Amino acid sequence: MLQRTKKSQMLEDHGDKDRAYRFKILLPNGTSVCLTFQNPKPTMPFGDFIQRLEEEYSLTYRRFSSGKRKRDIDWKGGCLFLEDANDRKIRGEMNFKNFKPHECHILKLHDGSHESAYTFENMWDLTPVTDILKELPEEYTFETALADLIDNSLQAVWANDRRHKKLISVDVADDVISIFDTGPGMDGSDEHCIVKWGKMGASLHRSLREQAIGGRPPYLTPFFGMFGYGGPLASMQLGRHALVSSKTKDSRKVYTLHLDREALLTGSNSNIQKKRRGSDSDSNWKTDGGMRDPLEDEISKTPHGSFTKVEIFKPKSKLDISQLQCKLKDIYFPYIQCDEESKSGKTITPVNFEVNGVDLAEIEGGEIAITNVHSCNGPDFVLQLHFSCKQDSMTKSPDSKAYIQANARLKCAYFPMVEGKENIEKILERLESDGCGTSENFETYSRVSIRRLGRLLPDARWARLPFMEFKQKKGDKADLLKICCLRVKCFIETDAGFNPTPSKTNLAHHSPFTTSLRNLGNQPLENEKDVRIKIYRDGNHLTLSQLKKEYEDWILQMHERYDDEAHCGEDQPVLVVSPANKKALRISSEVARVHKSLKRKGVTWKCGQKIKLLRGACAGVHNNNVYATIEYFLLEGLEGDPGGGARIICRPLSLSVDKGCILKINDGDTSLDIRDSLSVPVSVIDSGKCLAVESNEWDNQLEKQRQKSPSTIDLLDVEECQELGVDGALPVDAPAGKVPPEVIVAVVRPASYVSSCASKTLDQKYIARTNLKMFMEVEFRSDAEGLRNVRDISACAVPEPRKGIQGLYIFPLKSKYPALFQTSGVYTFSFHLTESNCKHVEKRVLIKQAPIVEYKEIQFTCPNGKAPVIGTPKMEFDEIQVQSSHGKVLPLQDSSSIQQVGNLMVPVMKAPKVEYDESPIPCPNEKIFLLQDSSSLPQAQNLEASNVNKEKIPYQVFELSLAQICELEKDLHQSGMQIGDMEKNLDALNKEKAVIEQDIYVVQASVERCNSDYCSMKAELKHRIESMSHTAASTLCNLLRVPSQELSNDFMGGVIGLVALLGSTGSSELSRILSEYLGEDQMLAVVCRSFAAAVALEKYEHNGEVDSRHALYAAAAKLGRSINGRFLVISLEDIQPYTGDFDGGDPQRKLALPYPILPSGNTPDGFLGYAVNMVDLDEHHLHMTTAAGHGLRQTLFYFLFGELHVYKTRQDMLAARACIKHGAVSLDGGILRQTGAVSLGYGNPEICFPVLRSVAVMKKKIEIYKETMSAVIAAIEEFTKDHQKALKKFRKKNKKWHELATVKERRLIKTT
Repeated sequence: MLQRTKKSQMLEDHGDKDRAYRFKILLPNGTSVCLTFQNPKPTMPFGDFIQRLEEEYSLTYRRFSSGKRKRDIDWKGGCLFLEDANDRKIRGEMNFKNFKPHECHILKLHDGSHESAYTFENMWDLTPVTDILKELPEEYTFETALADLIDNSLQAVWANDRRHKKLISVDVADDVISIFDTGPGMDGSDEHCIVKWGKMGASLHRSLREQAIGGRPPYLTPFFGMFGYGGPLASMQLGRHALVSSKTKDSRKVYTLHLDREALLTGSNSNIQKKRRGSDSDSNWKTDGGMRDPLEDEISKTPHGSFTKVEIFKPKSKLDISQLQCKLKDIYFPYIQCDEESKSGKTITPVNFEVNGVDLAEIEGGEIAITNVHSCNGPDFVLQLHFSCKQDSMTKSPDSKAYIQANARLKCAYFPMVEGKENIEKILERLESDGCGTSENFETYSRVSIRRLGRLLPDARWARLPFMEFKQKKGDKADLLKICCLRVKCFIETDAGFNPTPSKTNLAHHSPFTTSLRNLGNQPLENEKDVRIKIYRDGNHLTLSQLKKEYEDWILQMHERYDDEAHCGEDQPVLVVSPANKKALRISSEVARVHKSLKRKGVTWKCGQKIKLLRGACAGVHNNNVYATIEYFLLEGLEGDPGGGARIICRPLSLSVDKGCILKINDGDTSLDIRDSLSVPVSVIDSGKCLAVESNEWDNQLEKQRQKSPSTIDLLDVEECQELGVDGALPVDAPAGKVPPEVIVAVVRPASYVSSCASKTLDQKYIARTNLKMFMEVEFRSDAEGLRNVRDISACAVPEPRKGIQGLYIFPLKSKYPALFQTSGVYTFSFHLTESNCKHVEKRVLIKQAPIVEYKEIQFTCPNGKAPVIGTPKMEFDEIQVQSSHGKVLPLQDSSSIQQVGNLMVPVMKAPKVEYDESPIPCPNEKIFLLQDSSSLPQAQNLEASNVNKEKIPYQVFELSLAQICELEKDLHQSGMQIGDMEKNLDALNKEKAVIEQDIYVVQASVERCNSDYCSMKAELKHRIESMSHTAASTLCNLLRVPSQELSNDFMGGVIGLVALLGSTGSSELSRILSEYLGEDQMLAVVCRSFAAAVALEKYEHNGEVDSRHALYAAAAKLGRSINGRFLVISLEDIQPYTGDFDGGDPQRKLALPYPILPSGNTPDGFLGYAVNMVDLDEHHLHMTTAAGHGLRQTLFYFLFGELHVYKTRQDMLAARACIKHGAVSLDGGILRQTGAVSLGYGNPEICFPVLRSVAVMKKKIEIYKETMSAVIAAIEEFTKDHQKALKKFRKKNKKWHELATVKERRLIKTT
């Protein structure tokens, strides 16, 4: 019989109350049986107890036998006895008073056989509770599972008192992983039963969570238990079989629990199904166990006698020991070495962590340890946050508090630049060399890490919190802050008020405290209004504005003290002391060093090197890439001084050398005059936004610059001035007294301008925009007076706009100089620009005296029917050669004048001089002859004629047939006029052909340039999105670059892309305002074909949390990234599409929306179109349609913009409010929302649509030009044929006229 202990003596008979005694009997053949006795007598004969045991064994063996043959038990032998955990034996009778009722007592049966079992089937019942089964995560990663087992050990050893050793020892081998801790241990008692380790939902620490809220940072209270399934699931994730061995300080035996992966999973699946069906029959989940004596090795590690050891057999993965040591040190760093828990300030070791016998406190690796080494020694920026939130009355339990609370400490550490290199880059390099590297770089490196109760949440690698950003600030100070804020990392310590994800790798995404923490610095979101946050620094309460101000001051202080942006240059420096132009140089130090060579990240940059500063690199480089030449490097302070900044002085490509920076040294006095050069921070090199430029690219940019640079000055003609609505243009010549024009309009032409493009001169691309002054001077020459200056006509003009055309120089004439052209002579107008190599221009105006025309008529009559007697005429004919426009010589003999018609010289007969004699000449038909002493046609100009034969030919006077000669002369004149018209048409057609050829060349060049600029801009946009760490957009952008076969991304099949990458706009102003209207969330929205494709991007845990191990989150992890926060996904099939008509002639299939109409019936001024039609789709997305046949414009962009109006100016937009129903924007920054809200202020969105001038329109223009060119060429061929025929006929008529004029048709009468 067992003697009564003190505890058993305290057990008295409870009278009529029900008493149940439960026993688990371990049988010698390796099986176990459970017995329950309800209200037994105080004692029971030992034989009766054995008989009851035999009967229960027979029943249990039939129901739960594994199928293996078990050895028989000698039930009838005389050697049967029971043994308890303290090696006490029971033989005679069972005295129930020695056992505590309502608890399970483990006894071992011996039958006298020498064969003894140490493992017993179905010893432990691990059946979980129903609620826990609903919360099961789908899987663990290997590292997460191992950390979960270590969490259990840390929770256990933390319960030890100060006298007991706190040790956690991890041993990793190829065939087994062992986790040993010296915690209080477990046994078979109800209070400390080992079943609780393996039974999900039975965690000993779940109820202690409330005790871990509050306290002092870093909140080292490791009550991590939240869900109660860490032990069994984690062990099964690591290997196929697990053995848990544990011993309490008071027990003599070691209790064991066996977990087999296959049996566990089978039991789990069946139990889950049964619980979900509501069935409780056979709802058990049993596993093997046992008892044994402790091993010597176990006793040596735990002097106080308690421990727990978990052994994982046949691990699924092999671990790199050094990497495992570093990762575990990162996760549990404050528990391994901490200086905040010690009153003396010394570093203490709260828990001894060992991995394969190596104390983790002694290793130097790990991200946290390396990070601590590279932070500056200056003060950290520390905030204490207190969160509170009112509980929902529907969800809180009756005993729970009205408010839930949480606390966090934020410690911002500064990692300065030292000797020209970022310390964060040094951290990344060290991690890479230690084999712990990540895919992050300086830009994407996580700036926030989070611990909960001192334990690192490895997936909580957040981007900067809102109060750590300076996106909206402008100017030099803002640029400095934007650079320096990248050198800050925030370490967040949270208490148990913050909930983790089931895998304890991140904070729960949907928790209100998590959302509020991530939004710290911004105004509360809609779902944060119930959360109250109190912010303290050094005990003082801060508002959000005070927080931002103090953080900004701290960053500037750290920069001044610790940043050494460039230790020294590669050459001997020149010192500049107390520079007077520090603001222009953008420095603050009184001493600066000027170098011509600097080494940065292993690359040497030199004076004279050509570079490209990418758009947005720094202040002064906002809208476009800047090509420049390095002139000097400027380092603040003396060598070795901390806090010195570094600048690059560079001269933009558009700036001439004489306007660049100059270093002057006079008698030891040194000065640096930056003039028009740029001063940019040297950090643009580190950020990858300053690139070295090859000679080919530089030459191309030089050519582009030359094409845009001012080349010549041109004066607009009458038609162009009329297009501008002014009376302008100088005449070529004019009579004296002509009124001068109202104005003269001059423009500066770029080098790309070709003068044959007459029809395009008012296009802005053919007019250079400058800020230079233009001067006009006038000189006058008169035949009588010689050359003299008109000194009172000298004017200056600056460029001004007119009707949307910039760069017009308008000189008034009529109002200032009304009597300018009163005197005949030559007026020379000269125009030139100041400070420019642009060619000056001169225009001459010939002012002539007004001509005097006199007419003389001679009338001959025939009195008495007889003609007058005409004296013998003496007519002299000179043979004249006239050269046509085609170089053919036409011989003429005539005293006529020559008239130019087109490019052809046409002869006109003069009346001959007549001398009268007495010879009568009859006048036929008694007609009257009318003669003029001069030609009826004017004398032609530019006549090229030569007298080849001036020999006078005498003729006899004879009877003249004047009517025939005049008829032939008239015919010749008409033919010449026709030929001249043809030549004019040919000349005009050839000019038109030249214009079209130039237009085609210019448009083709524009297409190539636009495509090149667009590709470059889109590549920059993708790079900017990829650098936005911890976002879904960044991950997707990377995935779209990786071939699909390299990643198992089934969810990507339905993804079309990001909104910002699906279209383009025709101007940067339109791109900016539409992007600002949508906002960054919608610009980075993921567009999917269907709702099924949208929801496939993420999966969820049983409790509704996002499962970060699947879909897009898993793909991000493979790329070395993570996704934090929400992101917008648009399903095209669920969008109500536009169902109206389309613009049939537009390849972009723009929507045929009616123009807005004001109440007056007019279209509003400045209306440019609808936003939905002003975004052009990429070619490979142009024909993409949904299952219903709707395109992206009908669905996505109509969903985003609706019928949003676009106006030229804000004034136009506000004037059109009466007809605006769906909102409007203006190119100068105005935004009217559909709800009537107005967006004020100024925005500068980082994510904008790429700009692509309308290539489709330009290609259409080229097609039209080519069609026109074909028509022009056909017309030229037709006119050429007609011209040749007409010229042939003209030559024949001219020959006949020549014969009539010289011999045949005129009879000359010789007089004596």
